[in-house]
Amino acid sequence: MRKTDDTIILKLLKEGRTQKEIAKYFNVSPAAICKRLKRIKPLPESFENLTDKEREFALQVSEGKSQTEAALLSYDCTSRDSAKSLGCSLMKKPDIQIAISELLQESGLTRRYRIYKLGEHVDNVDPGVSLKALDQSWKLDGSYAPEKHVLAHADLHALIAATKGHKQPEKVEE
Repeated sequence: MRKTDDTIILKLLKEGRTQKEIAKYFNVSPAAICKRLKRIKPLPESFENLTDKEREFALQVSEGKSQTEAALLSYDCTSRDSAKSLGCSLMKKPDIQIAISELLQESGLTRRYRIYKLGEHVDNVDPGVSLKALDQSWKLDGSYAPEKHVLAHADLHALIAATKGHKQPEKVEE
């Protein structure tokens, strides 16, 4: 006999209870509640426009997998390069972007929250953490295209070297 009741789990979730609180209510682990929710919670409406493989891809990305890893797990890719290319093209589809965004919001990872947390890391005293956060913020707002990324990466190395008191490396010709 199951220790949890799906209708009560969904009711508590609608009331705004956390998975940890629901787990305590049933005297089970939070992981057990998380696993159960994955099975019983309805998928967002945005999933209606996606194929089964696109749905799996969106779920994998929302769980923290890279685009490449999500494509490898969701599609029959012949190589890592083809998965990378497929993942990139899938992420450009508006329906997939909406589905991933809705999945993240359901988990409490709204765009506003992620930006706030990123801002905390930008202000970190550790320059490695701070610079990585700045890099992520530039990616988030599309500040640099792929060709700009190469130059920004080289400039980033120069900045790191300068902060450590090292001589600035020469720029690499493309």
